[in-house]
Amino acid sequence: MAYSESLIREVKELYPDSVEMHNLADSGNAFLGRYLDDSSPTGIPLDTILLATSLDELQTIARRAKRKVELYHKWCKEDPRPKIG
Repeated sequence: MAYSESLIREVKELYPDSVEMHNLADSGNAFLGRYLDDSSPTGIPLDTILLATSLDELQTIARRAKRKVELYHKWCKEDPRPKIG
């Protein structure tokens, strides 16, 4: 099963240097979900917060992190594995 063009585009945008994730997305491989889950941030490192020079900088980082979490949830809806139950 192939993923939606929207999901594939977001994977490539949010993880531009991850060729492996691009290949998994392009091929519809379910293992993409493992990568997305493992790389979903759970917070902003304290050093990043302390070294930020503006609220805008922190908000940009937080928005990108939120998009990564939302992308994983989007993947969950498109999960190609058979549903049990």
